[in-house]
Amino acid sequence: MNSYLRIQAAVCLSLLCFSLSAQRPDNHTRIEGKVMEYGLPDNPVGFATVTLLPANVHTMTNAEGAFSFPKTDAGKMTLRIQFIGMETIDTTVYVPAGRTNHFIFLMKTADFRLDEVTVVATQSKAGQSTASNISRQAIDHIQATSLSDLMQLLPGVVIANPDMNSANTVNIRGTGAGNSLGTAIIMDGVQLSNNANLQAFATTMNGGTGSLNGDAAAGVDTRTIALDNIESVEVIRGIPSAEYGDLTSGAIIVKSRAGKDPLKVKFKTNPDLYQGSISKGFSLGDKWGSLNVSGDYLYTIKTPTEAYAFYQRLVTKALWTTSFKKDLFSTTSFDITLGKDTRKSNPDDSAIDLQEKAQEFGVAFSNNTQLNINKGWLKSLEWVLAGKYNDKHSWTHEMLYNATGLYSTAMTDGSIVSNRPGLKVYDDAGNEITRLAGAAWATILPNEYYTEWSVYGKEINASAKLKANFNRRWGSINNRIIAGADFKTDGNVGKGKVYDEQNPPLRAFNNRAYRNRPYADIPFIYQLGVFVEDYYQWAFGERYLHITAGARFDYINQKSVLAPRINASFDVLPEALTLRGGYGITAKAPTLLYLYPENAYFDYRLTPTINPEEVLLCETHIFSAENPSLEIATNRKAEIGLDIKLKKKYRLSVTAYDELRENDYSFSNTLNTFRLIEYKQYAIDRQVAGAPPVLKLSNTANVFAIYSEPNNNACSHNRGVEFELDLGRFDAIRTSFYINGAWERRTSKNQDYSFSTTANPNKLEQNIGVYEKGRLTSESERCLTTVRITHNIPSIGFVITLTSQIQWLNNIWTVYGNDMFEKYISYYDGKVYDFDPAWKDDPEFKYLFPGINNMRDLVEKSIPTLFFHINLSKELGDYFTASFFANNVFNSRPVYESTVTPGSFRELGANIFFGFDLKVSIK
Repeated sequence: MNSYLRIQAAVCLSLLCFSLSAQRPDNHTRIEGKVMEYGLPDNPVGFATVTLLPANVHTMTNAEGAFSFPKTDAGKMTLRIQFIGMETIDTTVYVPAGRTNHFIFLMKTADFRLDEVTVVATQSKAGQSTASNISRQAIDHIQATSLSDLMQLLPGVVIANPDMNSANTVNIRGTGAGNSLGTAIIMDGVQLSNNANLQAFATTMNGGTGSLNGDAAAGVDTRTIALDNIESVEVIRGIPSAEYGDLTSGAIIVKSRAGKDPLKVKFKTNPDLYQGSISKGFSLGDKWGSLNVSGDYLYTIKTPTEAYAFYQRLVTKALWTTSFKKDLFSTTSFDITLGKDTRKSNPDDSAIDLQEKAQEFGVAFSNNTQLNINKGWLKSLEWVLAGKYNDKHSWTHEMLYNATGLYSTAMTDGSIVSNRPGLKVYDDAGNEITRLAGAAWATILPNEYYTEWSVYGKEINASAKLKANFNRRWGSINNRIIAGADFKTDGNVGKGKVYDEQNPPLRAFNNRAYRNRPYADIPFIYQLGVFVEDYYQWAFGERYLHITAGARFDYINQKSVLAPRINASFDVLPEALTLRGGYGITAKAPTLLYLYPENAYFDYRLTPTINPEEVLLCETHIFSAENPSLEIATNRKAEIGLDIKLKKKYRLSVTAYDELRENDYSFSNTLNTFRLIEYKQYAIDRQVAGAPPVLKLSNTANVFAIYSEPNNNACSHNRGVEFELDLGRFDAIRTSFYINGAWERRTSKNQDYSFSTTANPNKLEQNIGVYEKGRLTSESERCLTTVRITHNIPSIGFVITLTSQIQWLNNIWTVYGNDMFEKYISYYDGKVYDFDPAWKDDPEFKYLFPGINNMRDLVEKSIPTLFFHINLSKELGDYFTASFFANNVFNSRPVYESTVTPGSFRELGANIFFGFDLKVSIK
């Protein structure tokens, strides 16, 4: 790692020094242009965004469609023109020095009447991170409901039916909460945050982080992002720019529709979902720009047979885009989001009467501004200001059975209280047993009772970012440098965990207990990051060398991390063969859930009584689960690939990647979370009239209080090969062919010790067996191919896509290490000692060996699964567009094979699902 950092620093310094030291005569030029609508030369495209690359200088067309760049470097460059509802123009132009260069561009409407329609994810440009771009056409055609649906266009992603009845998080080249937490979603320049999410109930008791609101340890719930007013999505799978921080997996760049746009009304339905949306973009004139407003409502049920569980969402958005004095461009966004998960009582299970609700109300504001400067190296300044307030409430109501157990309200470690607040109890020697904690009390809960509990979260997120763009060109060399800083803060000021102490949630096992916890006392997270990156392009005749090298430094609540990154590509054969590669470190800050976990509470009953009329004594022990050694999680990402082009039509891209997370976040047991307690039990010595009984000590035992703490013990290693084969459109049959797929292998484990906590059937006291570090390793392997065949008839606006996906391989298994303990924790003194295998049959340890694990060599294998999916889109005149999809999955239950329990089974099944949407555009 250190050697890599030194090499990376040397590369960055060399490029930077060479760039800054290069001298050349003045070589400027002026660019003027006009953007008109294709087929309607008298219709200008006003308020389109025009970007000059690689200088990354922006401007906007005026109401007449005119734009200009008064002063820019001469030579070959890229002009990118974007406007809502139209095909992006991305063209290379040559502008000589010392003159005014005039251009006229014609933009085509992005509808299904184009000769070629783009309904698949397209690849990123050379020299950049491996990424896929998803257009508005593709979003409409596949009828995506959430960002999770769009991920199915990427190589290696399994196609599945849309599901909006549980939190939708996005994974990139991986699975699980840690992967989605490390996936950044950047919407209109603002990174969405889940860092203040505390909608979890008992993290230290059982390591659980989930609720009806979703997994608090996972990424952003994408159900609150309405896609009908999204213009494009870019998914960065490889090594992202140093500009992007607080991520490990990758980034998703979401761009909303901005600018003048016809009134659009859309309705969508499938067997589980109803959705409607409306949007309109208004022109406010040259001075005030444009305003785009939209609204979206969604209602979905879990399944037709479980209609008592449903989700509702309402999203509204206003996006104001304007320019001031031709050099200052601003986009301001205001969003209101309301989401609500509901689970009513199941009429077929009224005895439990389980009811749940999880709702959130969010208000967000952001401003993204660019100032063009064009003086020397400095081309522009960009800044982003954003804030969000998210009010969340999770609620559960249920009937508890077999719930008899101890409960205490004591909040002081070591306190001993009774079922009579303030009562003092003494032993037979006259010593006071109780250690009172204010008005705290204890009780024995009944066998059956109703309970209700809530988690109130009020999340506050704020961020600011400043970036400077530098660019210089001389001869065949172009150099662009970005440098900047960003600041983020996340906090939660909600009431936290709240429940009626007379009817608390079901008591956890092993004397573990719950307590109310306010969130307003928890400190905020503060993140400060600085970054610099150098994009270097050198032309060798018709060949190009692209190098992007940079680094960012983040300081997060007294923790810091350095993340260098580099991407490079070289044209071996111009327009035919390009080699590329990348290497870098990405880092994700710990969230409030990991930085400030709740305390671990344990209640021990000291007297045997369960009669409320008798005296009950309860001793409470409290342990802090905070881990001051918690590190910032990192991911080492590396990839290498090649791009092959034939006849400027056929394209093959192959990417091999390797990603290693050695210090990811988790809640688990460690040597530090087994706390030895001297547990005393008392019996009645004598009764005293009008006074509490006098007690005597009847038994003393050493027992362990066991809880979970946040740590960096999770390790995952993902590697694989992705490919994309684009055969283009065959005009004779009006059909295009696109194939992608991937082979991937995932390895994950807890690289710390694991433990045997099997109860001793003969006595309270027991040792804790300690297995070797990283004993259990979970493995999975998958290989799949997706084929998309798209047929379109431009004259009638008809597009149909047949998608077939086959999973050739899908195996899951666990590799076990040594079954013999390496160490043990002694109940005599709580210390860790080496374990001698000869002690296995000793009564002090024998109970810790439960016998043969019948699942030990189990391998879950799935036979090939075939998925068919049809998307059909048809423009009905000038105002209506109808889309339909249907799929049929021929799947199989897994095949289980084990050397311990021979045998396997297979079960085939089929699943048919369909949906329909109708969009109305009123120009």
